[in-house]
Amino acid sequence: MKWPLCGPKLSLCCSIISVWGIIQFALMGIFFFIEAAPLLDDFEFDGKNETNLNIFNSKLKDAFHQRAYNCWIAAFLYVGLLVFAGIQFMTNMKKSSRTNIPTSITSPFAGITTEQNGFNSQHGIQFSNDHSET
Repeated sequence: MKWPLCGPKLSLCCSIISVWGIIQFALMGIFFFIEAAPLLDDFEFDGKNETNLNIFNSKLKDAFHQRAYNCWIAAFLYVGLLVFAGIQFMTNMKKSSRTNIPTSITSPFAGITTEQNGFNSQHGIQFSNDHSET
């Protein structure tokens, strides 16, 4: 990709949010997959009125696993967003490194040459060697 679609701050923000989303959804997927009991109240499934215990357990297990797969799909989508935002961030950094903007704080007079008498005709500034405060 030769030109950025979003700026450096937005791409960095999306990268940070993506990392958090990957961690969050991957952990939730793991907890749904191992059928963590506290997550039982978080969803409805069609087997609540079953009288046969084996069918109830099977439907409950399927409901937990389906939510685990959904969480892992969301984590995978966040991986895609992380890759996109990372590429955008790197593109912005390469673009900014090619410009002639100094990255450090330097004197605004760096590179200005003066004539013999200490006067710069380009900027109309008189330079003197006297550094005493008056």
